[in-house]
Amino acid sequence: IMNFKEFTILYVEDEGIIRSNVEKCLNYVFNVVVAKDGQEGLELYKQHKVDLVITDIYMPQKDGISMLEDIKQHNPNIPCIVTSAYDPKFLNILKSMDSCKGEKKERKQRR
Repeated sequence: IMNFKEFTILYVEDEGIIRSNVEKCLNYVFNVVVAKDGQEGLELYKQHKVDLVITDIYMPQKDGISMLEDIKQHNPNIPCIVTSAYDPKFLNILKSMDSCKGEKKERKQRR
């Protein structure tokens, strides 16, 4: 049985409230390293043994896509989850990255 606290997630999000809430949830089960933008995320990736990257796309300093491209130069097989408002141009970029599936989950509109 795997000790999930040994599994490290790099979570990158520029919105403070979202970042804080997701970090709290993930920390119940996993070891979480948190960054406020892609530049800080890349630096933290290099300092830690990261098993999974969860990132927003639109962020200051360095966006999530640029950060993932840099990370994948170090480890092309790192699993990644991209969280963001849907933008079709980024879906195509994600699909072009070898180990990102770029799958889109449809959400129903609230009425």
